Amino acid sequence: MNFSQYIRHIFMIGNRIFLAIPLAVAIALGSSFLSKEPVMSAESISFWYPPFGQFNILISDLETFAKTGKITTRLAFYLDNLPPSQRAELRQALNARYDISHVTLAQFTYSPIGLVIMKRLGRILQADGYQNGLLALRSAMILSAASPEGLTAINVLRRFPTPTIELDLPLGLEAYRELSQLWYRKEIAIASLQQQSENEALATKVTIPTNRLDAKGEFTWQVREFSFQNPERGMSIDATLYIPQKLSKPAPVIVISHGLASNRDTFIYLAQHLASYGYAVAVLEHPGTGSKDFGAFLKGFGKTPDQRDVYFRPLDVKYLLDDLERQNKTLPNMKDRLDVQNVGLIGHSLGGYTVLSLGGARLNFDSLKSVCNVPEPNVTSFNLSKLIQCRAINLEPREYNLKDQRVKAILTLNPIGGSTMFSREGTKALNVPVMIFASGDDVVSPTVPEQFFLFTWLNIPDKYLAIVPKGTHFSFLEKSEKGIFNVPSTLIGIDPSFAHPYAKILSVAFFKTYLSSQPNFRQYLTSAYVKTISRDPLPLNLVTSFSEEQLRQALDIKP
Repeated sequence: MNFSQYIRHIFMIGNRIFLAIPLAVAIALGSSFLSKEPVMSAESISFWYPPFGQFNILISDLETFAKTGKITTRLAFYLDNLPPSQRAELRQALNARYDISHVTLAQFTYSPIGLVIMKRLGRILQADGYQNGLLALRSAMILSAASPEGLTAINVLRRFPTPTIELDLPLGLEAYRELSQLWYRKEIAIASLQQQSENEALATKVTIPTNRLDAKGEFTWQVREFSFQNPERGMSIDATLYIPQKLSKPAPVIVISHGLASNRDTFIYLAQHLASYGYAVAVLEHPGTGSKDFGAFLKGFGKTPDQRDVYFRPLDVKYLLDDLERQNKTLPNMKDRLDVQNVGLIGHSLGGYTVLSLGGARLNFDSLKSVCNVPEPNVTSFNLSKLIQCRAINLEPREYNLKDQRVKAILTLNPIGGSTMFSREGTKALNVPVMIFASGDDVVSPTVPEQFFLFTWLNIPDKYLAIVPKGTHFSFLEKSEKGIFNVPSTLIGIDPSFAHPYAKILSVAFFKTYLSSQPNFRQYLTSAYVKTISRDPLPLNLVTSFSEEQLRQALDIKP
């Protein structure tokens, strides 16, 4: 690697790690420093490049470049070998504004996950004397978020409260390589899975259906708000039930579990759509990890999410189903309207873990120990999903059998948990049909460790992997007015309206097949059919068979 390539990597670190990683975590999960201006501000970024010695980049030169596009003579030494497209990318990264309040940012950086991220960033971006830059970086980010200019990379650099930012180049490159490897493996895996999808389409001998399942179904629905108790939490939980009208028999039940810092509104479109096809859809907001409680924590008025939520969340769904059974037996306007012994589950992100555990997947403490007990100074990883999963290591290491026999089918969107909380051993007891949606540009729950390997470990005959190569962690969500974060468009990616029809079509086909026992809907669950609904700019692929050996061969990973 020549010197110009090293410099390019430095700036890509700034792009991918310096701001994008901690902010993406805050958005996915989701000040004592406040003053109008910092007492001291950084003047340069310094790094050691052997064998040539010490180098310095003036922050004033970066600021001029960020604001005007002009490259000073000093900065030209570092940027002249970058092609115009990469210069534009660097400038965009320096100027990109993230609309997060300084209070929210402060709370996040003091949270257990936020603290880990800040410590790891602080080992790369150090204060004077090569000390961990955690405190200086936290101060700069909070001051930047509180300023009129807002939280941007260049604003954080300007407000770093030491004269020099010491860049640990080897550690930065190590982190960059880890992130690059995640991205590279994702591209290789998707290419192999797309080829598998093509092979399956060619081998499929079915008539392609013409009915569009993204169109509204025949039933109207009634909305019912209610609360139920989870005695393990000692509190009531709010839920919404969409009940289809004028059914000739009890409606199968579908429960939707949201992700971290999300709420009941983010899947209204899918809940209403499934209700129009004859399903009673219950959507709950998990205490502690929902937008209400998580938002209170980030505003400084609540507690950090409880590590026991890994255990509590599946129980929330169990007690919700218990309450629906009670209502179905005792309430006059509900009597015998629900088939609570025939349940489907939908879960997004941490909700994906939640529903998979209800289907039989089990916490694997051996996996958690091997991944999460590595001493922090030896870790440069910024795999966000693993940071979230490693919170489970603090649970009492015992058998947590959270399976619910009422669950007959599971659909997950961008789930986390596969790589670390479950691993291969933890998925052995999962024995209901599963559909997994995976997004190629998901920076929160990377596809290769979280969804692709999980799919290969499922030892069940009915499993489906829907791949959206250009999708993100937010592609299948609906914007909620109750949301905590204003998610930047760069993290949302392509307009989610392109992804929502995929979720509607495949969820109806999946649950019609496995909850309603209508095998004619299987023809929708084929690669050949999915090719007919795939649309640019957000194409879709489907595979039903792909082994761990095939995936490892594609990625050149030894067993």
